[in-house]
Amino acid sequence: MYRALILILAAASLFTPLASALYVEVPDYHSGIASAGVKDAINGRYGDVIFATDSGISVYMANGTWHSVNARHPEETAYGLLAPLETMVTAVALDAEGHLWIGYPNGLQIGDGKEYRAVQDLDFLKNLNVNCIERWGDEMWIATGRAGLHRCHGDDWTWYKPAGPEGLGCHTVVSMAVDAASDALVIGSENEGIGVLKNRTGDIRFERVTYGNDTLRGVSEVRVDPFGGVYLFNRTTVLHYAPNAGVTQVLGAEDLGAFPVMINDVAATPEGMLYIASDNGIYARNSSGVALHITSGDGIRVNIVKKLFVDADGRCWFIVPGNVGYIPQMTEHATLDLSAAPVPAPEVTETPLPRTPTQVETPEEAAGLFEGVWAFFEGLIGAGSRG
Repeated sequence: MYRALILILAAASLFTPLASALYVEVPDYHSGIASAGVKDAINGRYGDVIFATDSGISVYMANGTWHSVNARHPEETAYGLLAPLETMVTAVALDAEGHLWIGYPNGLQIGDGKEYRAVQDLDFLKNLNVNCIERWGDEMWIATGRAGLHRCHGDDWTWYKPAGPEGLGCHTVVSMAVDAASDALVIGSENEGIGVLKNRTGDIRFERVTYGNDTLRGVSEVRVDPFGGVYLFNRTTVLHYAPNAGVTQVLGAEDLGAFPVMINDVAATPEGMLYIASDNGIYARNSSGVALHITSGDGIRVNIVKKLFVDADGRCWFIVPGNVGYIPQMTEHATLDLSAAPVPAPEVTETPLPRTPTQVETPEEAAGLFEGVWAFFEGLIGAGSRG
């Protein structure tokens, strides 16, 4: 039921300076998302959706309202009293007990339901720049900088070096997903392709994922498939991988249109729809092929769609420069009825903003001993740059 495609004018667009005016802004963190610079998104434990952005953490609550916190605006939340380490948030995840883990360029915060402890010690994280976090059973897996992977199980921390004996074989892990059907962790690296860990007990051994003779070194992104397996993709192709079936082709960019289309993200729904974010809008693909193509003319404002996320209520969230919105859950015979919901204008001291909000694009976000030494010095640099 495509009743509406909802657009939220991101609070990032509230930070446009006005010439010759004393301009003081007080964003309303209860009216919208803190920024369209979304780095990560997860389902919360209370029917909410949690967004990691370059201006803090924003929560879209079950009642349809927003709440945001950042380093300058710490507050009590449903996940405890949260004072973020810094404004930029790179990753979020919930552990097996429903506690929030938050990654930053300078460390990690771990909640216990009431408060948070900071992990900024190179004894735990060999690099403090958190790339991504993934829960696997009762363990948390954290990728940082060019330092490979870290595993936290209770109070035990383990570092898997890029060229360690476990065969990780990559420095910069940029994405992870757990295939629930096979209980395997699939990881995507920046330059070394795709790896899989099929068993987290006993001797740990990472394996390379290949497609025929292709080592998939040009593929870095991994997304979960609700029906089992994971999607692998880069700018020109989407593949499907299941540990018991291998890799199969899903589509190429040429399948989306006559002109070249660059793929930016994918997200699958429990109903069997695969959404593809591209620089030419959003494509929705089912078993019969492309069923829908949403572009700026349909109300998403910009054709360049950066990220997608399907939440527990079936909404497909999309991020475009300067805006965040969602497509409601779709049924087979749906029509697209568009509407928009802008964030209220900020307060100003001298020169008021126009009554009609205007879109402003969010700026672009902007082996062995050797790996250990490299990760150590990268961590020191990251630690020294904090503040």
